Amino acid sequence: MKKHTLVIMMAVLFVAMLSCEDELTTIPKDTITDQGITFSANEMEMYANQFYTSLPGTMAAWAWESDAASDNDVPASFTSYPLAFGTQTIPASGGGWNWGNIRNVNFFLDNISVSEAPQSAQDKYLGEILFFKAFFYFDLMKRFGDLPWLETTLDVDSPELFEGRLSRSVVADSILSVLDRSIEKLPVKSQTQYGRIHRDVALLFKARVALYEGTWEKYHAGTPFEGDGRDVDRFFTQARDAAEEVMESGYTLYSDFSHPEIPEGFSYWRLFSTPSSEISSISEVLLAREYSADLDLIYWGQQIRTSGGPNGHGISKSLVDAYLCDDGLPISVSPEYLGDETLENVTTNRDPRLKMTVSTPGMPIKIFNGVVDTYELPFLTLNPWPNTTGYQIYKWLSPFIATEDASGNNTSNAVPLFRYAEALLIAAEAHEELGTCTQAVLDRTINLLRDRARVPHLDVSVGFSDPNWNFPGLSPLMNEIRRERRVELAFEGFRRDDLYRWAATDLIRAPRLGSKLEQWRDRSFEPAYDVDEVSQRIENVDGYISPLLQTFGEGEVGFDPSKNYLAPLPVDQLTLNPNLEQNPGY
Repeated sequence: MKKHTLVIMMAVLFVAMLSCEDELTTIPKDTITDQGITFSANEMEMYANQFYTSLPGTMAAWAWESDAASDNDVPASFTSYPLAFGTQTIPASGGGWNWGNIRNVNFFLDNISVSEAPQSAQDKYLGEILFFKAFFYFDLMKRFGDLPWLETTLDVDSPELFEGRLSRSVVADSILSVLDRSIEKLPVKSQTQYGRIHRDVALLFKARVALYEGTWEKYHAGTPFEGDGRDVDRFFTQARDAAEEVMESGYTLYSDFSHPEIPEGFSYWRLFSTPSSEISSISEVLLAREYSADLDLIYWGQQIRTSGGPNGHGISKSLVDAYLCDDGLPISVSPEYLGDETLENVTTNRDPRLKMTVSTPGMPIKIFNGVVDTYELPFLTLNPWPNTTGYQIYKWLSPFIATEDASGNNTSNAVPLFRYAEALLIAAEAHEELGTCTQAVLDRTINLLRDRARVPHLDVSVGFSDPNWNFPGLSPLMNEIRRERRVELAFEGFRRDDLYRWAATDLIRAPRLGSKLEQWRDRSFEPAYDVDEVSQRIENVDGYISPLLQTFGEGEVGFDPSKNYLAPLPVDQLTLNPNLEQNPGY
């Protein structure tokens, strides 16, 4: 592992270690103040380092929290996800309306001209800072929609502080323009220290932003959340072109993993349990968050094995049902489907990625000193962090802790943040939005993913009709492209954004269900699991575990599509700046 990457990680040491803490803020030791800065190469590197800790992937809770606001996950407590469950209230202050990071990147952009460092160094760190400006703005735009666009560092009396918000369409165009500048300045991966932003990361992020905004504006058209009405194909074109440029850069999908205790073909799963010391050798990963036991940069990696996640989580029936059978057909029409009466039945004859995502009996969960512990039962009775659905996560779990310790408290696996698979998925979706998705496109995008997963190829004609397609108003091919995206990227932090950009109100509001309850009767849970008692509280009329039944009843969750696609602005900012307007519905 490269030393500079570990320096970047120092600021998240305690967050990574203490999974029981909601948040712990420290001043990074690799951060410098802006007083007297001359922007030497060393100062520019240190200044840029402070922003790396804002990237996702703090593994204390990432395996669960990344999809907790979506239909992939069923949390025991929904109050931490107010938009997704319709409990959002207008905050007096804060609420995510925070511009500190934008001010900090603008300070760099305003003052880099004083640097006497070599031009190559200036360009590299300028490219990184431009990337982070786009990254922070994209996060704000997803949360609030229309935004002010700030070009320079503001003071307390700057008139820009009292301007209104620009259309999200203008903001999105500005973000993409910033990313174009970043791409122009950044070195290619081979000329970049591993762990730092490089050109292909910025290209992939550009594709991500452009696809998000294009679909948002297309599927929210005619609602209070729409853009300014311009042609959205400009976004799809940029998404396609940026993704394909990444595809032309020589990346490959990881498929080399083998281990005597793990079934053949589990390379996809291994991506998410790879030691940081090995992650740089995996071509598929463009950028990862790294950890190190030697430097005490660690997290509780075995938490997935020993708990159901902070406050309790479980994989949803909806996600489990999305995986195809091994004949390439959905469960609604495949003769290979054995039903969902038991966990064993529901995972047999399915897309192998299902068993790489959901824990199944007999799979190793801990290998230490030659002793192999295997998964048998979900943590349905664990207090206070139970599994909520009977479907427990296996993705992100690493049983290989032989070089660390028996508890797993010193895990230092890497967290992939940008990977080649996403570029393939973006290219396929953007092509279909543009009406240009051919069999050749599928064969160099979706079908590469299916080859690794050992699932039959997707044909451009699809060749079947699924009565349970999530998007019956769209083409069969778009439904299958979106299905592929869901299963490939599950629990990597994409699903909530996907549902929101697609305006998928029905999926967001749908009841959150788990496995069949009856299969857990008389199983050897400690403490015992009383199915009769539990059924009175969380079993729905069809026999499925419904963890939020007492909160929402048999109906839909409380998401309000008239307002909850965006968060409200805080009261104090509306008072301070009368030119700001509150988001719709609040």
